[in-house]
Amino acid sequence: MTSVEISMTFALLSVAITLIARARRPGRTDQERKQARTAVTMMFTFWFGAILLGKIILWTS
Repeated sequence: MTSVEISMTFALLSVAITLIARARRPGRTDQERKQARTAVTMMFTFWFGAILLGKIILWTS
């Protein structure tokens, strides 16, 4: 992994941890918890897709 990919991974992890921590606070509804889980899942899916697309572009050029 390049330094850009590593820093992007750390940034994504920090945002994911923040979202999960907020969702676990008392007083949150089940819907808010589900939305946080969905957001984290989508973030990791898009991150993986971006890394994969970047690798494909680099390999083919």
